[in-house]
Amino acid sequence: MWRGSPSWTLLAGRIALLIATLAAIPILHFLSRGGEVDEGTMGWIRIGFWMALIALLIEAVWLVVGLILLRSTLYTITNQRLMIETGILSRSLSEIDLRYVDDTQFAQSLVERILGIGNVTIISSDKSTPTTVLRSIRDPRGVRETIRTHAYQVSHRQIFTRAT
Repeated sequence: MWRGSPSWTLLAGRIALLIATLAAIPILHFLSRGGEVDEGTMGWIRIGFWMALIALLIEAVWLVVGLILLRSTLYTITNQRLMIETGILSRSLSEIDLRYVDDTQFAQSLVERILGIGNVTIISSDKSTPTTVLRSIRDPRGVRETIRTHAYQVSHRQIFTRAT
């Protein structure tokens, strides 16, 4: 029915910071030295370049780690269950039967509304995971409606029996 993972747009801030660092550090360092280029300030400009390069490498590693963490989570909604796969090297699978879904909610901050992402919270009667959050997914309202619709359909198809 639906398959997704946390959105890549979460990394937009990290990418912007990477670009800002690339542009700003050498410029700021050059301006802090008085804006003059002579033999004495060339050493300082080189130091500024190396500082920018080190900061750029740190932020690039931070960006790659963020990307790996985003891609290590996969959400799948079928007509009977919600499955959450997580893990980078080893994988784990958590399932919630849609018959046990009691309520769903979605939330978006201002930035998330601008980016078109949000969180969907699922409250269930499941003993292992009574509350589950699908973080930073695209179209959270639509995903919430998909879960609600299938949870309603599954709950009306089940056969109720009394314990004897």
